[in-house]
Amino acid sequence: MFRFILYTLLLIIVISIVKSVVGAVMKSFGNFAGRPDAPPRAKGRQSSAQLGGDLHRDPVCGTFVAESTAFQRRLGDQTFYYCSNACREKHALVTK
Repeated sequence: MFRFILYTLLLIIVISIVKSVVGAVMKSFGNFAGRPDAPPRAKGRQSSAQLGGDLHRDPVCGTFVAESTAFQRRLGDQTFYYCSNACREKHALVTK
């Protein structure tokens, strides 16, 4: 019984070591190929977390869009948020 527990603990330790070594090797290959973990963003571009605001679903394609998007349309008392100008134009054709 003691031998089984010892072998199980050794197996867990070996698997943990192999996992960390493989992770380090894969990370170094990713950096070597010119693909760092977090690619730099283009100037003037912000993530949705930095933009803030609530998320709204684009009525055309279903993409979730931040409330601060430039592609908006107010129809009556309702505001629609779009992921692109193309979606805004498609929705405008349907809701005329």
